[in-house]
Amino acid sequence: MLKGKYVLLSLAAALVCWQVAGIDTANSGIVDPCKSTVTANAGVVLVCPLGDGDALSSNPGGGIANCPISLVVRDNANVGIAGIPGTDMWQVGCNDGLLLCGGSATGNADLPTDATGATTFSNEPAASGCDTGIYVVVQGIVIQDAGTCLPKCLPIAARSPDYKSAGGAGDPPACGADLPCPDYKVTNADFSWFSGHYTINVLFPKPYFTCADYGAPLGVIGLSDLSKFTVHFLVPGSPIGHHCVI
Repeated sequence: MLKGKYVLLSLAAALVCWQVAGIDTANSGIVDPCKSTVTANAGVVLVCPLGDGDALSSNPGGGIANCPISLVVRDNANVGIAGIPGTDMWQVGCNDGLLLCGGSATGNADLPTDATGATTFSNEPAASGCDTGIYVVVQGIVIQDAGTCLPKCLPIAARSPDYKSAGGAGDPPACGADLPCPDYKVTNADFSWFSGHYTINVLFPKPYFTCADYGAPLGVIGLSDLSKFTVHFLVPGSPIGHHCVI
């Protein structure tokens, strides 16, 4: 979760450096976050620390939107920058709400940028936690909205079945209520939290919470959400469910 804070600090430092250097020359080859563009459809995706959640490029069962990310990286002369490695581009939560498995490596772009500076993100980041949107980062710089030159938060809500900590040795401390404290693995702590929102009997509804809502019909936590949670929680022969392996 510190990744998002590091990125924003890197952005501020980069902007100061550019202003001091007075980069006005054409075709500098340096990423301009305001001239670069990033777009995606709105959607909700289940992310998992194992990296086997809902791919952004698919339209998973349950009616979740198809929301692959398209990115074009440009310099200050509005020229596309070719050949940026996929490992230099990644996704983070807009509100620092995602705990990335293996740092940025599990949320990289599909391919290096092409001759026009374009690439895509088809897979969700391997992550725990919950966030209301996704930033795209290129070489440590958050891509901005062209109109406002402010960080552009893509409307892709990312929600993980790993939301709570088991509180074991080396884990973050356990936390109560709906406070997030993910620990890179899906455990009984997550099941207990999810059960507090899953409505078994419509006559006795449980309190709704967006971070436990993985599948359509969105706005109701029911069988489609339980089905998605169970896939990542129940692993035959393992005392824990899906977890980060990097």
